[in-house]
Amino acid sequence: MKLYALTDCRLAVEEPADDNLIEPYLDKLYSGEWDKNRLMEEVYFHNAKSLLAGFEQGYGKQFFSPDWTMEDNNLLSRVQNNIFAFSGAKCFAELEELRDAVYENGRLASPGDFRRKARQINARYNLNYLDAERQQVIAAGTQGSRWIDFEETKDTHPYLEYVTARDEHVREEHRNLDGLVYPVDDPFWDRYYPPNGWRCRCTVRKCTEREYAHKTGNYASRAKTPMPSSEDAQRMGGKVVAKPFRHNVGKSRIIFEDGHPYFQANADAKALQLSAVKNYGMKPVKEIYGHPKKLSGYKQEIRTEDDYREYWRILESHYGKEGEGFTLVDRKNNISARFDSDLKEKLLKRGRHDYFDEAIDVFNAPDEIWATFKNGSKAGFNEEFFNVYIKYYKDKPIVILINSQGRVDSFYKVDTNSHIEDLRKGLLKKK
Repeated sequence: MKLYALTDCRLAVEEPADDNLIEPYLDKLYSGEWDKNRLMEEVYFHNAKSLLAGFEQGYGKQFFSPDWTMEDNNLLSRVQNNIFAFSGAKCFAELEELRDAVYENGRLASPGDFRRKARQINARYNLNYLDAERQQVIAAGTQGSRWIDFEETKDTHPYLEYVTARDEHVREEHRNLDGLVYPVDDPFWDRYYPPNGWRCRCTVRKCTEREYAHKTGNYASRAKTPMPSSEDAQRMGGKVVAKPFRHNVGKSRIIFEDGHPYFQANADAKALQLSAVKNYGMKPVKEIYGHPKKLSGYKQEIRTEDDYREYWRILESHYGKEGEGFTLVDRKNNISARFDSDLKEKLLKRGRHDYFDEAIDVFNAPDEIWATFKNGSKAGFNEEFFNVYIKYYKDKPIVILINSQGRVDSFYKVDTNSHIEDLRKGLLKKK
């Protein structure tokens, strides 16, 4: 089942037949003959699609859009990984409940009782919970986009004011924070930057020095006390911020923290990533190399270490500064790749210099670009992820690994199909 496709640089997901995703699987769930992978795909993508669309709505930019800045790129890429990881962990949690619903008090439940419980579980996870999660993601998208602006304008607007919706529905704890003003870099915003609770409608407003003086004066007049310190304000907030919300999405680049119950209960699910073959419907590597004549060969223009050093010098003269490396820019995907002097010596030491004349070709005309965890690692979504450029040649594919700071971490030929398949996971940026 091909669930994802790239259409006009947009991520498109096929709609499920209806909201009751599990209905076609109930009989097999009850009998124990269920197709686990198929059901996981349905549930997983139903949630991921809704949350990704919600973040796009709040952020005001589409994933895979050509107008990303580097800051956008860093935030959006991490958020996407976080949403996929969250959807995977949530899927595991729901499947565990469905499996438990087959039995009641240690005995096999009746078919009718099982169906009733299963439908309740489906409604709770894929309708009720999902609605609250989507609202959270929309708010996080809005505030994440605004944080980038706050960072860029803090020289002229060095302060931020906490602002509630100021109606009868505002929580008392949030009302206590209304009107508080602190510098952009104050640790207060690490914990209390909105959204900081389910269905939180709070926001933040930036202020100049003059506005800060005015607002602190108004606060003292209203509250009959000076503006509290950051530490005092955090005590005022008390336990207003539940564990899953104790972070600033604009700085953490994630929406759902490790402390979320789904992650705590399903630690292995955090590493769930989209697969090239299974989820994107792409050919496996062994089929790509079933017709090697269609693939290009290596140039083989670098024959000695001196050739390599001269080639590097030429690239520096065109794209950088001699002795300091060079930077290539993929403007279509808004990805920069910095080739520094450490990499230069690393490739020479590891014997990878003799095919470095392919680097420009791999970067400018890759067959695939992926945003993935390093080497397909299962370390979790808080680990650094990489943009992976892949180019297939007659002999072996070549990859470029670019970290989230835009530095080329590695450049090498891939020796085995299994290794390249490990890299073909995550978010597909070019197919």
